[in-house]
Amino acid sequence: VNISRSAYQPQYRVDFDREKLALHGLNLSTAATYIRNRYNGALATYYREDGEEYDVKVRYNPESRQSLSDIENIKLMGKNGPVSVKEVGKVVMNDMPPTIERKDRERIVTVDAVMAAGAALSDGVEYGQKVIDNMEIPSGIAIEVAGSYEDQMESNRDLGQLAIIILVLVFIVMASQFESLTYPFILMFSVLFALSGVLLALFMTSSNINIMSILGAIMLIGMVVKNGIVLIDYIMLLRERGLGIIAACVGAAKSRLRPVLMTTCTTILGMVPMAISTGVGAEMWRPLGIAVIGGLTISTIMTLIYVPAMYGVFAAIGVKRKRKSIRKQRELNEYWKAHKHEEQLKHKDK
Repeated sequence: VNISRSAYQPQYRVDFDREKLALHGLNLSTAATYIRNRYNGALATYYREDGEEYDVKVRYNPESRQSLSDIENIKLMGKNGPVSVKEVGKVVMNDMPPTIERKDRERIVTVDAVMAAGAALSDGVEYGQKVIDNMEIPSGIAIEVAGSYEDQMESNRDLGQLAIIILVLVFIVMASQFESLTYPFILMFSVLFALSGVLLALFMTSSNINIMSILGAIMLIGMVVKNGIVLIDYIMLLRERGLGIIAACVGAAKSRLRPVLMTTCTTILGMVPMAISTGVGAEMWRPLGIAVIGGLTISTIMTLIYVPAMYGVFAAIGVKRKRKSIRKQRELNEYWKAHKHEEQLKHKDK
């Protein structure tokens, strides 16, 4: 554990008495300027030689500015003549921090720690929060968790917004392609199977959920939907050729099984080196490969079962609604025909 504020350093501080300063015609600014000029030096003139210019500062020699008594004996020019510092104030010695850090215009002290190998950042934050909760924090002091955890939370929020935008865009594209809101809705549910596969793969490999694994889950949104689009598009093609719902679903699943497995296997095999790598930086990229492999494997298996089944359910509901609508339209037409026939008979009798 490291603390940003190192050991305090001793310093001399002059506490002036305002009333005594006023009696001698001085104020805090004037008195402080006298002391600073005696120690740090006052720019008196410039020395020029061979085109070069040098500052000439006047101050006490080193022997006269070493001890506490030297400061007390510094002369200040008042309206009644010179007066020493000890006559208008008191010199005290205290400790001060070597540096002052600020964030958002507030003074801060940073306490950071190096996580043990294999430990998750969230576990360290949880442990630190328990310690903070058991502390008696003085008034005017606030403790906030920042650093890498703060950056991680901000990145998670950004990735969450990115995932929502991707889902909306994918839904819009599929809705415009299929000219329906039902089929894109079916495909969007396959994303849930991908997320379950990601969690299962990370659990089986004892990997943590981090930025890279979340990024892999976001990448899966487009990969998973792609397989479902291939299936539904071919099912619709078979139905246009006159096949029934069940026959079209079975035929599409059989016909599209090979291309779906080929695209899935090539993606999975491409991610295997990343998932099993052990080189420099592998611990950062490994969760990405594991997440993509697990999510794509589970989602592909479930998509081959889920998409045709859900399509059959929704298509059957659509057929029933269409039949019901046709039946109502037919009954309405028969009613108007009968009504028109009765009017014609009445008109003939008259």
